[in-house]
Amino acid sequence: MKRIVLLTTLCLLTFKVNAQRGPGNPKIKAFKIAFITEKLNLNETEAAKFWPIYNKFEDTNLSLIQKEKKEIRKKVKEAGGIEKISDKEAETYLSKLQEVRKALYDNKIQFHNSLIEFLPAKKILLLEIAEHEFNRRLMERLKNRRMERRR
Repeated sequence: MKRIVLLTTLCLLTFKVNAQRGPGNPKIKAFKIAFITEKLNLNETEAAKFWPIYNKFEDTNLSLIQKEKKEIRKKVKEAGGIEKISDKEAETYLSKLQEVRKALYDNKIQFHNSLIEFLPAKKILLLEIAEHEFNRRLMERLKNRRMERRR
């Protein structure tokens, strides 16, 4: 019972924070919060420290990915497509893409370093596994929904 109350409280708090942060599917976010909390078996103290750090990590990743998509795709599209850009322009865009990917990697390292201060390494590894499993399940659900709609 105590665990259910904790999980519900965390979902509501994080849901409220996520709603303030911007767009996204609230059902998916709530499912992810519940899924990760359960998989990591976070206690109250760990959860209180974990979720603000995790949300910041995800926000940074999202902004980096959006930057990558917007900047590079916009420039390639404006040029008339990938076939129309020069090799020099392609090298520039590739370099920018690599910078963004490096920033994503650095963000992950910083995130892990923040977590290691209060979470055991096993839970951080479990987080990596849980995120992968969550994404896989989410893709399966979406695939199943598409299949059902086609029927």
